[in-house]
Amino acid sequence: MSDAAVRSLLTAIRRAASHHRIYGEEHEITVAAVSDVVDALNGLVGTADKAMLSLVDDTLYLNRSPMASVSVEFNGLIRTLQETGIESIVFEHPVRVEDAVMLTRFIAGAGSPPTKGSITLNEDSWARTELEDSPTEGLRQAYSSSLIALRSLGSAVQAGTNIELTQATAAVTSLLEQVIAQPEAAFLLTTVKSHHEYTFYHSVNTSIMSIALGRLVGVSEQELLVLGLGALLHDIGKIGVSAGILQHPGRLGPDDWVEIKRHPVLGAEMILAAAAPGHEAAAVVAFEHHAGFDGRGYPTIPYHRHDDHDHDRKHKSGDRLHLFSRLAAVVDTYDAITTRRAYRRAERPSRALHALLAGAGRSHDPDLVQAFIGLVGVYPPGSKLLLDDGRIVVVIRSTEGSAERPTAAVLTRPDGTRLEQPELIELDPRHIADQVMVNGGDQDAAALLELLTVS
Repeated sequence: MSDAAVRSLLTAIRRAASHHRIYGEEHEITVAAVSDVVDALNGLVGTADKAMLSLVDDTLYLNRSPMASVSVEFNGLIRTLQETGIESIVFEHPVRVEDAVMLTRFIAGAGSPPTKGSITLNEDSWARTELEDSPTEGLRQAYSSSLIALRSLGSAVQAGTNIELTQATAAVTSLLEQVIAQPEAAFLLTTVKSHHEYTFYHSVNTSIMSIALGRLVGVSEQELLVLGLGALLHDIGKIGVSAGILQHPGRLGPDDWVEIKRHPVLGAEMILAAAAPGHEAAAVVAFEHHAGFDGRGYPTIPYHRHDDHDHDRKHKSGDRLHLFSRLAAVVDTYDAITTRRAYRRAERPSRALHALLAGAGRSHDPDLVQAFIGLVGVYPPGSKLLLDDGRIVVVIRSTEGSAERPTAAVLTRPDGTRLEQPELIELDPRHIADQVMVNGGDQDAAALLELLTVS
């Protein structure tokens, strides 16, 4: 319940601050958004006298408890709060509208912080030693560092300055360490999505899963760093593409497609100009990840045949694409299909696997598609399933040889009522009745990170 309540509050705060900047404080849209903040705050406090949110090391705490998945999902907003100097926020029931107005005005950068009302800032805080430890703190810090690095690169690209990859390389080094140390938790964390910053979250998820898949197929640890860096930066060329094109709800026109098809080349050029010696293959990932195993994607990859007298094509186009590009292409497609976009809904993980199988041998390397399915299982982490007794479960572990009988968390009783504390079970596929869609904003799998790491 607390994760959902905090998620609702942060969504409302982000929307209200954004509306304040765009429309001003008196506009009816802003007034309605602030009202949502008040409702979310009172819902969070509930019957308690007060509640406190604390910000420590990019992690959000509700009272003493870490909000693991929420901290990653709202990393951008958390950074904004920290930049305004907010370390803690105390809410007292009932929250007054005028105090919520002052809070959103302050976050929007247009006023002073609320004081001596139902909302107070930085008047109370926990010492670091008083807060509960989280076994996934290192993993979440690596994820957050990757998001921060991507935002920094995005700012450089938009400003027209040369990019610098030291921060991104350090972030991927941390991701690599965490994927090796906590492979199941790392994969589960990739089920965190953000419609607000799709490209950045998608890029981090692609990096994590590419590292996991590369490790499975025998890529050395030193080369996994280059693979992870290339996967993290595979869409960096999109930063220069108009948001109107990227989020266009209908079919793109010819001119728009020309713009979209430029992003692999632009990204590769930027990475190659900044890559350290030995990291050049990261640029190849950006250049080739849409080329297609059959060579029918974009851009067209030059190919020089060794035997000029052989007019029959004996080698598939995929044979001349870099292994890292083929790895990242599989993962890129999977994460894109399972993420909600402006122009389409998120699909179930099983639908993404079917799409990969349908494209095996054409858009994707068939061997790597099979390897990826072997890694994630028939029901990948994040799959929400209806059992034959009416219970709803979410898969949280299907790696490390447990793909046939994955670990799942039971969320509801047979009558549909939600459990206070999810229960872990070994899932018997014979009792699966159906796979169900995850509702918008529902991050059940990622919210179960802590439960997974102590099980």
